[in-house]
Amino acid sequence: MHGLKRYFPIPYLMIGLAALAYLVLDLAREPSEPWATVGAIVAIAPLVTFMLSLAVVRRPRTSRNLYGVLALAVAGTVLSFAFFASPASWFALVLGLVPAAGYVFWYSLLDRSAARGSLRVGATLPSFELRGAAGQLIPQDERNASLYMFVRGNWCPLCVAQVRELAAHYRDLEARGAEVFLISPQPENHTAALSKRFDAPMRFVVDRDARIAKQLGIEHVGGVPFGVPGGYDSTSVLPTVIITDANRRIIFVDTTDNYRVRPEVSAFLEALA
Repeated sequence: MHGLKRYFPIPYLMIGLAALAYLVLDLAREPSEPWATVGAIVAIAPLVTFMLSLAVVRRPRTSRNLYGVLALAVAGTVLSFAFFASPASWFALVLGLVPAAGYVFWYSLLDRSAARGSLRVGATLPSFELRGAAGQLIPQDERNASLYMFVRGNWCPLCVAQVRELAAHYRDLEARGAEVFLISPQPENHTAALSKRFDAPMRFVVDRDARIAKQLGIEHVGGVPFGVPGGYDSTSVLPTVIITDANRRIIFVDTTDNYRVRPEVSAFLEALA
């Protein structure tokens, strides 16, 4: 079932947009049961709008359960089925309520079983080699704390927004003695492009073949949505943040089980304090 997830977001978004266009045109033609069509629009539009807004607004996190999206999907479906004679009712159910519930309670959730117990506060982080977009070895100062943020890729708007947020607070992190490493298995050219966006001396690391992710148990096979342009491989990384002291002892770790729920920078600063 987890392999099916990569085929959900973009195909659904295309189908949802097409369904909304059809329903709006149908409403303009004055159907026999207009409230059924209105209900279907109310059921489908919230999830489609939310998914589009992630790419436009680029926020680093959202609420876990998206109660507004779910409430509108339920209300629209109930309204539509009050006029059961209309085919629009099935649009509301199949393209509104079911996908909304699936997105919140299935698609957004991450399987962390491979890393269970290995990444925890007090454990020693295994050593690994860090290389930049040009293949150069990136040294680590053993006298400093290190913050490792694993980024799914430039295709993920929440990841890019989280990197932007981190860059905005880089001086605060540096003042607490932390070096910042942003690690992603995406192609080198995408990592190079990401590094040019932000005016902060963070280290951008290319995790070729997701070797570091595999070592830590945070590889995400099939994590890149089907249809994403840019030459990405289907394998990604589970969004993860690890902070270690100078002895590579983990002092903070966030292994979120929901790709939309990310830690605040204040949590990193508190751990480093």
